[in-house]
Amino acid sequence: MAPARGARAAGGARALRAVVAGATAPGAEDVADRARALGVLGWVRRDEDALRVHAEGAQEALEALEAVLRDGAGAGGAVEVDRVKPEGHEQFAIRGVSAGVFVVQEHQATAHHFDLRLEVEGTMRSWAVPKGPSLDPAAKRLAVQVDDHDPGHNSFEGAHGEGGVIVWDRGTYEQGGRVPWPEALERGHAVFVLHGEKLRGGFALQRTRPGAKAQWLLIKRRDDDARPGSDVVAEEPRSVLSDRTLDDLLAS
Repeated sequence: MAPARGARAAGGARALRAVVAGATAPGAEDVADRARALGVLGWVRRDEDALRVHAEGAQEALEALEAVLRDGAGAGGAVEVDRVKPEGHEQFAIRGVSAGVFVVQEHQATAHHFDLRLEVEGTMRSWAVPKGPSLDPAAKRLAVQVDDHDPGHNSFEGAHGEGGVIVWDRGTYEQGGRVPWPEALERGHAVFVLHGEKLRGGFALQRTRPGAKAQWLLIKRRDDDARPGSDVVAEEPRSVLSDRTLDDLLAS
C-alpha cells in the first residue's frame, strides 16, 4: 500500500494523522524516539484500543515514520493514514502521560478565592482565581499569577491567618499544546488536561496582561468533560480531603 501523502504547509512541511489499531501497535516511546530522530513534529498517544499519531514535517520523514508504524503493527495490524493540515507544532510530545500533580485550594484571606497550582519542574506554578474554576467553556475566569509554592503545601488544610484553606480538588495533569512546557507558560498560552475528582478534561491558560502579578484567563475547553451552564464551585463545595466546606472550617 502506497504511503499517504500529507497536506502541504508553508515551507514544504506536510502532515498526516495515523491510527494503528490493536495490541500489536508499536509503543508510544518508540514512535516518539523515531519521530524525533527523523525531525518530525507532532504527538503520539496510546489509547486502550489504538495508537494515535499526528506528524508533520518533510515528506520523506513522514514516509519513514509511516513505515515504522506499519512495520510495528505487523502483518495483521490495521493502519489508517489520512492527510491533515499542519498545526504548527514545535515539539514531538507523548500525550496521555502525567506531567505531575495539580491542586485547587479554596482560600479565605483578605478576599475569598481559589488557588490553582500546577507542578512544573518540581515547583507549583500558582494562580489565584477569584470566582474559582469552571467546567463551562463560556465562563472565562480571571486568574492572577502569584508566587510559586512548594509541593509540600499541596495537602495543607486548616486555619491560615484570619481565614482558612481547604483542598477543593486535586489530581494529576497532562501538558498539551503545540509548544513545550514550561516555554508555553513563558509565552503566555498553555493547554493542559486535568484528571481531578471534580475538574476533568482540557483547559487553557491565556495571559492577557504581563507584569509582576500577570493576569490570565482560565478557560475550559470544549470536550466530553465540558458542562455548559454549570457552576461546579457551587455544586461541589466540599473538600476532597475532609468533606468539609470552607464555611465548616471557619466555623469550627
